[in-house]
Amino acid sequence: MNGKHVLITGAGQGLGEAYANQLAGLGARVSVADINATGAKRVADEITGRGGKAFAIHMDVTDEASVASAFADASGAFGSPEVLVNNAGGLFGWALVEEVSLADWNRTLALCLTGAWLCSRAAIPAMKAAKAGRIVNVVSATVDRGLPNYMSPYIAAKGGVATFTRALARELGPYGITVNAVAPGLFVMDKGPEIQALSEVITRDQSIPKPGVPDDIVGAVEFFASDASSFITGQVLNVDGGWAFK
Repeated sequence: MNGKHVLITGAGQGLGEAYANQLAGLGARVSVADINATGAKRVADEITGRGGKAFAIHMDVTDEASVASAFADASGAFGSPEVLVNNAGGLFGWALVEEVSLADWNRTLALCLTGAWLCSRAAIPAMKAAKAGRIVNVVSATVDRGLPNYMSPYIAAKGGVATFTRALARELGPYGITVNAVAPGLFVMDKGPEIQALSEVITRDQSIPKPGVPDDIVGAVEFFASDASSFITGQVLNVDGGWAFK
């Protein structure tokens, strides 16, 4: 990863922050993109404080103009991104299917699925010109299980990103660009009571009965972002302690 420019969305906190730290530690120049500008700056400052190279970018992945502006800023700092990690995502409306509002459904799809498309669309022209590139999408092991309940918009959106990964891999393979996805299982970054209760249920159903921690998944993102995976594309790798098997 030494010297490669990696742009990571949703990198101002959580697993996105862990990916940024991991890749920066391997010598990558990291554009830390997040809708939370304060979080993005904190992560970028911490990386540079350790001697790494990072640049904070405010980006709303659901807004076309914001994405275009952010990619222009990133390219101005480090050149066109050679690696894109579509990590931004989330759920609006923790509810049963019949109780989910249209607004929450649309907001969740916009954040998880449309955001991945907008960012990929922004990154592709430069990657095609270079005849090289890596796109790493972050989906979810919930896509294979259809669980847990109350998360149908999120599961549907992440399922869309998984199939988008395969479609994009077909389109971009001839240009030397690979597109793969990692599918995290349960990673407890939120200490709220709902998440803690969910953690206990899912952990009991895993082959490795413990919640995931960032160190359990950063290597998978590193692999797909690096030249070590140059002959692999269109794949979705579950990193979930053996919760969902294919």
